[in-house]
Amino acid sequence: MTKPRKVIVAEPNPAWPAQFREEAERLSAVFGRQALYLHHIGSTSVPGLAAKPLIDILPVVRVLSAVDALNPALEELGYEAMGEYGLPGRRYFRREEPPSPCHVHVYETGSPEILRHLALRDYLRARPETAAEYGRLKAELAARFPADIDAYLDGKDAFLKQAEQVALAWWMRAVVLVLSGPVGVGKTTVADALSHLLTERHVAHALADLDALSELEPRSPGDRFASGFSLANLAVLFSNARSCGARCLIVPRVMEDAGDVADVRAAIPGADVVVVRLHAPLSTLEERLRRRERGDSLAWHLARAEELSQALERCGPADCVLEAIDSPETVAQRVLDVTGLLSRLA
Repeated sequence: MTKPRKVIVAEPNPAWPAQFREEAERLSAVFGRQALYLHHIGSTSVPGLAAKPLIDILPVVRVLSAVDALNPALEELGYEAMGEYGLPGRRYFRREEPPSPCHVHVYETGSPEILRHLALRDYLRARPETAAEYGRLKAELAARFPADIDAYLDGKDAFLKQAEQVALAWWMRAVVLVLSGPVGVGKTTVADALSHLLTERHVAHALADLDALSELEPRSPGDRFASGFSLANLAVLFSNARSCGARCLIVPRVMEDAGDVADVRAAIPGADVVVVRLHAPLSTLEERLRRRERGDSLAWHLARAEELSQALERCGPADCVLEAIDSPETVAQRVLDVTGLLSRLA
């Protein structure tokens, strides 16, 4: 008969995040470019939550099968390769020895298991009262079953299943914020400023310039802006961004009609798509374009600015319209305020 494993639930340790970062650096050297992101998951990733004193790490990789070739290098770091260990689509490694026991759960980008782990972690971080309830339950179970890890885990099961359902529904409320408007209005600079504001507020997000995602030559006949190509790229980028923890995607892109918005929604189903149209007088657009463009490029952009200004005034889709004549930082703050972006993610 296998001897029951001892249950140890330690008080919250402020050193756990630093321990994760140190181990993630070592693991990154092994995974290299195969890894998109290394997440700190589990109870030690939630501030103030009591936990078993080991660090759980979730690397998101491009190709899961390629991880098998890394087994020898991970063994040199003290890890035991456990394969899937009962969970298809995973590679599991564990190191039990102190002073730095770690469990590593590797998933391929796009796996729903990634979202499950991130949803519960972020939900507990955002809901201290739920984290406190979970902590009390763990302490009670550890006191009741100090030498039976299976009974301890069974005791947590119902709470975790319910919490995961709520957390997934909360976490899946991803927001795609589209900054529309004519050329020269400052979509890209406002997007950069908005990204900075979200970083200051510790909101995990990504920024996707669809113009950069549509660089394709020759273009398909009838699709002069390679929209189909860029939307396909957007779908992949959104999936990768979510696997890396992003709950918001900022997209500077002209939305000329309702069909453009429908295409974005179809590319990233389930996301809350919010379109903000930036506006500035044509004279302001021309002044900005003359500062940055030359020759034939200037002529094309001036003509395009006038064309889009007229088209967007007639039928440009938008949840709100904002003047973009102030600094990008000021406009970005207005975008946050008007859209209620932070409240949508709370």
